[in-house]
Amino acid sequence: MAITTEPQQLLRLLAFMSPAFPVGGFAYSHGLERAIDDGTVRSADAVREWIESLLVHGSGWNDAVLFARAYDADAAARLEIDELALGLAASRERALETSDLGRSFSMAVATMSVTEDMNFQTYPIAVAAACQKACIDKYAGLLAYLQAFSNNLIAVAVRLIPLGQTKGLEVMRDLMPVIFTTSERASAASLDDLGSSTLLLDIASMQHETQYSRVFRS
Repeated sequence: MAITTEPQQLLRLLAFMSPAFPVGGFAYSHGLERAIDDGTVRSADAVREWIESLLVHGSGWNDAVLFARAYDADAAARLEIDELALGLAASRERALETSDLGRSFSMAVATMSVTEDMNFQTYPIAVAAACQKACIDKYAGLLAYLQAFSNNLIAVAVRLIPLGQTKGLEVMRDLMPVIFTTSERASAASLDDLGSSTLLLDIASMQHETQYSRVFRS
């Protein structure tokens, strides 16, 4: 699939998904901190399997579908998809994560004068809207979104297991085909294809809310 994003749009996309873009994603572990703490995830293979499950069957997949459909939607339908995205959060802290990142992203994008109309509650919808308004190719934006989603979780594992930078890069490399496939599937999917079967991962996110000692907010 050809990606036709022009240099100016590519620079905006790189800025949107950069770790330096002030959304605060580094503060969230998406429940992974709990899984590391209880010993469920203790190796590079386990980290890869955890993130792959999210991308193929869990919140990563849902975010990808929501992103794709929000990108193509008109203003009214996009707000409805935004409400749906918040409703799909499996725990209180997952709802906090997506809404906090969504608000922070919207504020940062407004500073860049990409658009003034960014009143979204959730992160994937805010990013999709910003990409569409900045004329960034949908597929390129989706690839970048899922790559950033995965890399943030890899960074959590590198810090907490600790995994090590080399092992983290190996996980990043091994997830690239999964990101590619998920992006292709989500681009052609409808809202009827939303759904999650990662119950253990969702439970870990719920249990993280009451974890005695923690570094991350989710």
